Amino acid sequence: MTTPANDAHLVQLVRGALGRDPRTRSLPRVNVSSCKLVVTLHGSLTAEQGRAVREVVSGVDGVEGIVCKL
Repeated sequence: MTTPANDAHLVQLVRGALGRDPRTRSLPRVNVSSCKLVVTLHGSLTAEQGRAVREVVSGVDGVEGIVCKL
């Protein structure tokens, strides 16, 4: 896995992980941002979809925390 160099790189890694995972690749778009390696997720998803997104994001190397606004 790749360790992010900065927040912009971490956002790319998170988006890539969401696009590759079969549980999340077909979901409505999730807005992803990061500040000091803490990822913030915005979007309109069901509780089950939100859980899947959080699980995928928590598995990305370099994620220090998640703020979920799904």
